[in-house]
Amino acid sequence: MRRASWLMLLVVFALVVAACSSDSDDTTTTAADAGGGDTATTTTAAAGGDDTATTTTAAAGGGDEMVDVSGTEVSVFAAPTGDEGASIQATFDVYNEETGGTVTYEGSDDFEAQLRIRVDGGNPPDIAITPQPGSICVFADAGEIVALEDMGFDIAALEAAHGAYFMNLGKCADGKHYSIPTNANYKSIVWYNKPVFDAAGYTIPETWDEMVALSQQMVDDGTTPWCIGLGSDAATGWPGTDWIEDIMVRTAGADVYNQWSNHEIPFNDPAVKAAFDKFAEIMFADGFVLGGAAGVSAIDFRDAPDPMFNDPPSCMLHRQASFIANFFPEPLPREDAAFFNFPAIDTSLPAAAMGGGELAMVFNNRPEVKAALEAYAGVDLQCIQASGAGVPGIERISANANTPNDCYVTDTVKLQAEAVAAALGANGFVFDGSDLMPPAVGQGTFWTGMIDWTRGTSTDDVLNSIENSWP
Repeated sequence: MRRASWLMLLVVFALVVAACSSDSDDTTTTAADAGGGDTATTTTAAAGGDDTATTTTAAAGGGDEMVDVSGTEVSVFAAPTGDEGASIQATFDVYNEETGGTVTYEGSDDFEAQLRIRVDGGNPPDIAITPQPGSICVFADAGEIVALEDMGFDIAALEAAHGAYFMNLGKCADGKHYSIPTNANYKSIVWYNKPVFDAAGYTIPETWDEMVALSQQMVDDGTTPWCIGLGSDAATGWPGTDWIEDIMVRTAGADVYNQWSNHEIPFNDPAVKAAFDKFAEIMFADGFVLGGAAGVSAIDFRDAPDPMFNDPPSCMLHRQASFIANFFPEPLPREDAAFFNFPAIDTSLPAAAMGGGELAMVFNNRPEVKAALEAYAGVDLQCIQASGAGVPGIERISANANTPNDCYVTDTVKLQAEAVAAALGANGFVFDGSDLMPPAVGQGTFWTGMIDWTRGTSTDDVLNSIENSWP
């Protein structure tokens, strides 16, 4: 890409984060996006004054060559739609304007199935961004995607930016890496309506037992505690798997959790059943869930938190990942939506955190494809996307630990991003277990099993069915 043109991105960035600038000259040096590549420095005027900010950037772990992508086209396909999808396209629009290339984004609510259809039909996108790492090596083993090593990426540099754990989610049987993390989300979250919660005199629970007791107190006070929705078009059921995973890592520990997601223990292991039994304490308790357990699969996960902000609220608590804030009803004062960390269950175990994210894999190896992926995973575009510059109010958490926390606008997202960045930097980011499982299970029988379970199928029958479906 053209160096001078690329650096104009920082003008946009300066306008976005000008409010974070000091009154005096402020020199900011960001770490290399992934620790590699050459660097360049640009000076941009801070908005509304004469102060300047100097920013040093580097290429995202791909070496020293800069590619002229003007006149080229790159297609990107992923799951986010609506405002989140628009945010991704808006981020690429900045890249397009400054490089002369054309990166076109397309999102689909039926992403997993549609991607498989496109690949089988010989018409894959140049880049696909998947929230299911378990599918990456399926494509890699079939020779359908390109290894980062074969594209010239610096793996050590990428690991420095994204964490070895996150990068290894795309490491396949041949020892090569096939994906770069482009987005992260923090899933161990319980949201609540802060003004109403505080007015009722409730306190944040620190353990599971305290959370169950708080739920019962809310019922006694005449309020339904939980909003839960498992609906997600062709992916209906997945929000229920997140509950099981958050519970599993807190009842069995991270080692057993990883054994489970890798099928080193069977899906019907007692440790898994214990997690379902624990979830049942909320899902099937009298009056705990708005609409009852049998109805949650018919409630779209994007709509599920809305009743929490009714006047008066129809429910008080909602367990969902950080991105759900992008679907909260508008206009909603952001300070009204607060969260606490999913509480400990077995307090003898180390503190646990579970998250998810999106990883980009390449189907067509061309210079402009590599350049677009490098840029999107790098600090500059990640910061623009995190700031909501493309779609106001949409702050997507970066999977690059070098993305400055000041890129985010709201305190809530800053706290979430800080937790994710710290975990990435310490290689302590534990990924959503169902997304690590083979697609037939993680995006198949586990999803449908949660629907069956909430509608009354016994835990044993659900677990045995999922175990029997494992490839």
